[in-house]
Amino acid sequence: MSFTEKLDPEALAYFNNVCQKPFAQQAVAFLNAYWRETADQADFIFSVSWELIKYADMHSKGISLRHLYEEGHDLDFDIGLYFYEQLCKFVEDPKNSKWASPAFRKSQPEMLTAIKRKQELRDRVDVNFDGRVSFLEYLLYQYNSVANPADFCKRSMSCQDEHPEIRARLALEEVNKSIKAYEAERYRLTEEAKLPGVKGLKATNELAQLDASPLAEKLNKALITAEAAVRIAVRKASNSSETFAPTEGALWWMSRDLEEKQKHYGKKK
Repeated sequence: MSFTEKLDPEALAYFNNVCQKPFAQQAVAFLNAYWRETADQADFIFSVSWELIKYADMHSKGISLRHLYEEGHDLDFDIGLYFYEQLCKFVEDPKNSKWASPAFRKSQPEMLTAIKRKQELRDRVDVNFDGRVSFLEYLLYQYNSVANPADFCKRSMSCQDEHPEIRARLALEEVNKSIKAYEAERYRLTEEAKLPGVKGLKATNELAQLDASPLAEKLNKALITAEAAVRIAVRKASNSSETFAPTEGALWWMSRDLEEKQKHYGKKK
């Protein structure tokens, strides 16, 4: 049964607005509202659910290269089924046993037939009856033992919009832009390196030097700037006596996101 009837017009408008934001921002909104109840599941949401919903969205749009992908905000029901199918397969895969452990039981999807799953999507997950599944709707459904749409809106709407981590989030967006530019160039050079003759050799040499290129330097600078911004945000949130929206989820997400970006693109020490 949907919770939509429990949302007044103002709350429903707020809920719809959050559902129009990129998947990551929806996850942050959920974690901010339910950090106390779901902090121990945050890594699953970040590493598994978020990655797989992006993968499903890319699949639906026929995109295979990450640097060509602009993060979406929802899936139609058929792709929603595909997302759940991938989620179940992931958890069942022996090499992903960490995520199938009791520690993440609250995050593990219930195994359902396609017919039953589609009924669940329509009757319980699709809070705003738009025939689509947002990441926020999935999260509220998955963690319905502690969360529901009406309570989410009540918790979130009672807080201010401005957070001390806004500058850090913008810095991470600059990192994302630099990563896309770097990956686009790496893909171009990789493809050209397959060509015969001088053009292929030239691309091969440029590819070997890509990590010392201006693009790589710009990316490294963006990472350093973002790291400083995240540290400042964490410190301000810890020391501030002002009333901000709950930001534990946002601060954790940014720190985790930065950690992953540094692992893949930071300069090796």
